[in-house]
Amino acid sequence: WLKLECGSLFFLCSSATQARPPHASAMTAAMLETGGAWLLANWMRTMTVALYAVGSLVGVVLLIILEVLCLLFCEIRWLPPLSCMLETSPLTGTFDRTSVPPHPPVPQALLNRMEKVEIRGMTWYRALGTAAERAQTICKAMLAYNVVSTTANVPAELQGVFWMDGNAIPEELACLTYASTDSQGSTFLVPKVNGTLSWSYLDSSFGQFLAWFQEKGESTGMQVFAFPSPAVQNGRIWSCRSFNYADINWLTSLGLWSMERLPGPGVDYKRGCYWFHKVVGKRMEFGSYTLRKIMHADGSSVQPAYDDFVRYMETTNKDLKMIMEAPPPNPEGEKALLM
Repeated sequence: WLKLECGSLFFLCSSATQARPPHASAMTAAMLETGGAWLLANWMRTMTVALYAVGSLVGVVLLIILEVLCLLFCEIRWLPPLSCMLETSPLTGTFDRTSVPPHPPVPQALLNRMEKVEIRGMTWYRALGTAAERAQTICKAMLAYNVVSTTANVPAELQGVFWMDGNAIPEELACLTYASTDSQGSTFLVPKVNGTLSWSYLDSSFGQFLAWFQEKGESTGMQVFAFPSPAVQNGRIWSCRSFNYADINWLTSLGLWSMERLPGPGVDYKRGCYWFHKVVGKRMEFGSYTLRKIMHADGSSVQPAYDDFVRYMETTNKDLKMIMEAPPPNPEGEKALLM
């Protein structure tokens, strides 16, 4: 349409400036000149509206980015238009943190297969040996520290160690076993208490920064896996800053973080990331990956996912190890987490 307008404008303006034959009337010349002026004015109006529209869109996007930063660093949630786009949890009440027992100690045999390292003022465990040996050590240490009596209440599908396959940021393994179950109405809940030795990161520059950024504070709150039934097929995750179900963190409020069970061997979920889901539904998907179970709570591997993970560490992440935040240095620190 714009090409047609410009072409017509060029033709009419060119015709108006060319020498007219003697029999051309003054009225015809005036009409040509008037038509060219009208097209020029119309084109100018269209361009002005387009520039205003683009400017407004860019302005809104920049405003939302600024408000997201305010949400991240200052927990400011009331600024429009972002305030109209944030998710709120339908869950109410609190989870009884004391219902999940304290962590058991990690066996010395496993500790001997890891080294303690200081990164950005924090203490981390880093597994030793080949890629296959490091993978096994990390998984076993996670399970040794996080399997407790209430783990048996959790559906078997969610017990064990999971690989974040396809995650664009350098997070690799997550252990979901330090948890129990709850329910609200028809919603089945698996509250996983946040803590150390439950999340691993690549030991790269970016991985170390991300690990520090996410783990620098005290381990508090929980991740709540909510499903329509104990079959745990299709649900979502609510990450809470405390043990109040409604107290979701800034990232959770920005979208829908789904758990969508996938077919096939093993236990795989699509970990969907749907940003601003409250406004645009699932149209803005970015950062999704596959959550693949690689080890059961009893320490047995889940195939073919476990071998796929080892191969991934031997090739894609060759020469890179994994780190996990070390537990509190004494039992009193562990007891404090129960308060």
